[in-house]
Amino acid sequence: MSIYVIINHIYTVGEDSMKKRKRICFLAFSQGYAGHISKLCIENGINADVRSCDEDSMFFVCRDMLNEGTKLFIAAGADLRNIYGGNADYLMNIRHHTVDYMRTEIKNEKYVCVLHRDCEYIDCELLSRKWNCKTEDVVMHRTEVEKDRFFFKAYTEKILCVGPFEYEEHARRMGVRYKTINPSLETVVDAFEKAKSILDMQDLEERRNRENVLRLEQYKVVFNFTNDAILAIDENGKIIAANDMVYKFLRWDQNDRLEGKHITNVVKGTKMIKVMEKDEGDIGDVFELPNMTVLTHRIPIVINGQKRGVVSTFQDLAVLQEHEKNARLNIKRKKGFSAKYTFDDIKGSSQAITEVKNVAKSYANSDSTVLILGETGTGKELFAQSIHNSGPRAGGPFVAVNCAAIPKNLLEAEFFGYEEGSFTGASKGGKMGMFEMAHMGTIFLDEIGEMPLEMQVQILRVIQEKEIRRIGSDRVIPVDVRVISATNRDLKNEVEKGNFRNDLYYRLDVLELKIPPLRDRKEDIPEIAINCLKNLDYKSYKANEALWWSIIEELEKHEMKGNIRELQNMIERLNVMLKNSHINTTALFSEISRSIGDDSEEIRHTGLYEDDESPDLSDKGWEKKRIIKALKMNGLSRTKTAEYLGISRSTLWNKMKYYDIKL
Repeated sequence: MSIYVIINHIYTVGEDSMKKRKRICFLAFSQGYAGHISKLCIENGINADVRSCDEDSMFFVCRDMLNEGTKLFIAAGADLRNIYGGNADYLMNIRHHTVDYMRTEIKNEKYVCVLHRDCEYIDCELLSRKWNCKTEDVVMHRTEVEKDRFFFKAYTEKILCVGPFEYEEHARRMGVRYKTINPSLETVVDAFEKAKSILDMQDLEERRNRENVLRLEQYKVVFNFTNDAILAIDENGKIIAANDMVYKFLRWDQNDRLEGKHITNVVKGTKMIKVMEKDEGDIGDVFELPNMTVLTHRIPIVINGQKRGVVSTFQDLAVLQEHEKNARLNIKRKKGFSAKYTFDDIKGSSQAITEVKNVAKSYANSDSTVLILGETGTGKELFAQSIHNSGPRAGGPFVAVNCAAIPKNLLEAEFFGYEEGSFTGASKGGKMGMFEMAHMGTIFLDEIGEMPLEMQVQILRVIQEKEIRRIGSDRVIPVDVRVISATNRDLKNEVEKGNFRNDLYYRLDVLELKIPPLRDRKEDIPEIAINCLKNLDYKSYKANEALWWSIIEELEKHEMKGNIRELQNMIERLNVMLKNSHINTTALFSEISRSIGDDSEEIRHTGLYEDDESPDLSDKGWEKKRIIKALKMNGLSRTKTAEYLGISRSTLWNKMKYYDIKL
């Protein structure tokens, strides 16, 4: 019977207990030897699991142990080649020391042969003094024939041999006197310490291999994640690396790997090889592939001062331009360069405003310049934003510039931007100008009539050439911008006076839009006022609806010189006054007359009342008068009157009963 002992006092942190127990296996080939090992372990607190098997089954036992996670076999008295065919990750023999031999009792011998393996060093002089006899150091790296000769000589000369268990059977078969040494505790511990070191090194190597594999996979992900195609060649022009985008750009089958192919056989007309003759490479070169135009950068690979190849990155120029466009749009949106209003926000149903809106809608799909003419407060920017949002540039920026609000000495910097250090006080990194910000969108030049003559020349050039140049730069930047301008001045008259350039006027006035003043479409005042009230204070409007309608009717009788802006301001002012409990309706109408500049007596002659009767300025009086007027306007139809007043038919009926209205 043979015994193998599984020693489990050396573990690797993090593994389960079964795998830990079987990482190291101590194999012994006699019950006595195994018993000795077990005794040493028990006496010294080493937890050992002892099992037995014969030599015929050792192959199968080792195979099963390897499958269960054993990494190292420590053997004594065994031919390691017989342990599962020598296929364990590591195989090691126990290495005996001089102290193992000294524990053997030798008496009355004149000559002793000390047998050991070539990997072991035994101090024979020390043993000679211990045993009081002559000793010979015999290394047993011999063939079977040489062993037979040695043991035959020892037999004939009656020499005592002392050595490990694996030589005992051969010696006794030859009739040689033989004493088997047993390993000391130091030898056993030393064996396991060496095993631990081996396994630690193996674990470290495996961990490094796993880390290298992980790092390699990470590099592959990064290498292939980018939208750039990355291609590298060695000094001989052979491809050494190519990411997935290269195969996509070249339309190359990934099953036919590019690595190892010469670059000239893959990319026709490539300049990569010539780059090795340069120090800095090619940056920002435009190159034509069969399927697309790319922007490429080529940089030499320098290792220890020697050029060992070239790496090239290239991007689809069309995609790059699209990304640049989106980046600009994101920057502009964050800065608030976007149009909020559409044609639905332009209130009014009169024929005058309807015709203007229809004309403006027809301009929306064009890319021609638009000149919007109109008095202050008519809503010129509202129309400009609506044209932008209804056209193909709706997704682009809308940059509004008030030409009258920018100091003359800053106009050029604001319109065209500047480079860093171009003048004292210039921002670090430079600044993008308004035209550049409006790229792929619309620039709205409000109050264009206020622009200085010297600036008009530059604006004309931008419109014609579609390119700008920042202050302090020699680089021309192309811009794709639609120009919409607006003014409350008579530009033809300004041209005649010499205040506005004739060529710029005709360049801006390709499409002209005239917005009528509010006095020419007074029928739109109620709709505009009610919309303003609902957005400003809807609760106040509903709580005082009848009074508000009377106020609006009063406003309809006056000319709004400030147009919609003045009307909105008036509504906001009256709304604030209405919330003051100390202000009555008489004060409200006095404020209307005062603000518009009319005679206060006109309040009493508004035409709201029959027979010029004095108005009842209480809320109830105003509401009764309003209902009577609405009934007359709608032919005494209660259904139409209720709809006109924005109330239900039953509510109208109740109010007529309450006010004793009988028509």
